[in-house]
Amino acid sequence: MSSRASTRDFTQRTLNGAAWIGGASVVRLGLRVFSVGILARLLSPQEYGIVAGALVALDFATMVYTLGLAPTLVQRKEVRHDHVATALFSSLAMAVVTAGGMWVASPWLASLMRIPELVDILRVFALLAPVGAFNVLAEALLARNMQTKSVALRPLFSVVIAAFAVAIPMAYAGFGYWSLVAMQVVETIFGAIAFGIAARKYLVRPAFSRLAFRELWPMSLGFSINQPFVFLATNADNFLIARLMGAQALGLYSRASFVTNTAANLFNNIARLTAFPAMAQVQDDSERLRNALLTSLSLIALVALPTSAYCIIFAKEIIGILLGPKWHAVVVPFSILLPSLYFRLGTRTFYALFQARGKSYLTVGTHAFHASLLLFGTAIAVPNGLAAICMAVLAVSIAVFFVLLILVWREIGLPIKRLVALHVRPVLFTSSLSALAMIIKASGLPESVSAATSFIVALALTLVLLKRWPGLILPPIGMDVLQRISESLSTRFNGNRKDR
Repeated sequence: MSSRASTRDFTQRTLNGAAWIGGASVVRLGLRVFSVGILARLLSPQEYGIVAGALVALDFATMVYTLGLAPTLVQRKEVRHDHVATALFSSLAMAVVTAGGMWVASPWLASLMRIPELVDILRVFALLAPVGAFNVLAEALLARNMQTKSVALRPLFSVVIAAFAVAIPMAYAGFGYWSLVAMQVVETIFGAIAFGIAARKYLVRPAFSRLAFRELWPMSLGFSINQPFVFLATNADNFLIARLMGAQALGLYSRASFVTNTAANLFNNIARLTAFPAMAQVQDDSERLRNALLTSLSLIALVALPTSAYCIIFAKEIIGILLGPKWHAVVVPFSILLPSLYFRLGTRTFYALFQARGKSYLTVGTHAFHASLLLFGTAIAVPNGLAAICMAVLAVSIAVFFVLLILVWREIGLPIKRLVALHVRPVLFTSSLSALAMIIKASGLPESVSAATSFIVALALTLVLLKRWPGLILPPIGMDVLQRISESLSTRFNGNRKDR
């Protein structure tokens, strides 16, 4: 096979993987939005805030027991059975130790965050630590072997069971915040079952090898050093809000940031499970890395910019439909956070590139910068309420994006003029859709009707343009990706028809 054909085949496999992960992520987002719409009417901001505080501690525990071994298995060029066995043994052993520490420290953590209910919740979450460690390693093995279909579809099973068969019935029966705790427990356990089945041919019996550990540890250490800063950059605002403003304020903030956080986390799955493994395999080819990065940013702009604009214009209507009338205080914070969506998604792509090239010091430095800015900005903004905190979070997201952009430019020579040109069409398209949405909103239709009408019109217009005149909204590099995805879908569809 020629080098060019090999490159095209590799790119096609990467795009197919991204399509699977992206499609499944959209379905997961839809399921979460629907379940949140029901749960928000059954639970209070206080109850959401209690569990949001517990999730901060759970994220800390996850940071400790993963040891950076999962990304090491993905990034390393050669992985033997003893590497996998040692990674599993080390992660599971550390998870057991972490679980014990979390159990003992739960009263202190509850006092630190000023949420007394956390004691019992954290002890339940402590029992999940070994299961969570297994999930992280199994997912990494699937990602390394480009088994993106399995990675994409398995979590849907656990989400459906956890949200619709467990959390919603429990909330309706009056179990309060314990319904959210049960949702987390069930999702983790069923996720382990699904991942275990999907990754069974890559898994081995946990065992410790000194040689394998010596080979894994240097790279793992780089990822591990980065984890505390990732944790702070992700949770500093939640921790300060809980401690200084209380669980109810944290509950409101968690719902205000739901769209941006969920979209960022789902896109992070795409970057971590497809972009990162793909970039790791071509980590020394700067030209292919540049093309991958520019492609990602152009598609992010096409999706994130119109979505943010629409949600800002109809923020009141969206919160009313999604969460209900008792969450009206979320509207302004929700609107302020939405512009950060593009910058947060772009940041995830930059980090995937640094990880793929093994430049852990760059990720450590930028995450430390991010965490410092977030701590400083949130601490200053807290006395002025949630809106001020959201303004600080938005400012930090923008600052981190541009710092990373400079680092990427220095790392692989990213052409800035080409980058700017990629955004012209998405920005013009977003402006046109925004103007159309504002006209519909001002037409005198009922609020919910105008929001639904604008969404349908915008979606229909987008699909027509992508089908007939994609050059109006996509740059050439984005059109090439769209064409390849279309060819892949057509081939799969025709193949399925022949099989019948």
